[in-house]
Amino acid sequence: MATTVTAATLNVFIQEDITLNGQAQGAKIQHAIPLIKQIDERVLTIPTHQVNVLILSSSAGAGTYATQNFKYARLSNLDDANFLRVTLLSGSAGSQCELKLPPKRSMIFTSTSISGSSAGVTFGSFSDFTNIKAKADTGAVDLAVFVATT
Repeated sequence: MATTVTAATLNVFIQEDITLNGQAQGAKIQHAIPLIKQIDERVLTIPTHQVNVLILSSSAGAGTYATQNFKYARLSNLDDANFLRVTLLSGSAGSQCELKLPPKRSMIFTSTSISGSSAGVTFGSFSDFTNIKAKADTGAVDLAVFVATT
């Protein structure tokens, strides 16, 4: 099967705007990620037990993305009050990283590389995360997910 999808550039803008003491402050940064051929955009309801948000593997499937093609992911907590626990796992290296995603906030990932350590131990080498999981704090939370791959 020949594809009819033409690769395109994903433009990501990060912008801060604030006026403090009458002075406008902030910045606008643009990141261009070329050769994107696939995006996945959805809203998931995350319960108070841990569930898969996205999986990386050697090949793509439903909710699974090819590690070598991963370029960008954004997770946005759409809740007004509850936070999420976002966990990145690496199956091969056993690394794990847990992050708190407060209400009305977002996280952006542009790399699959993670590293972890025990308290007081230096970081080891980087490995690709294989899974992002999430768990709501006290009540179900809607999570917006945007993933771009080549």
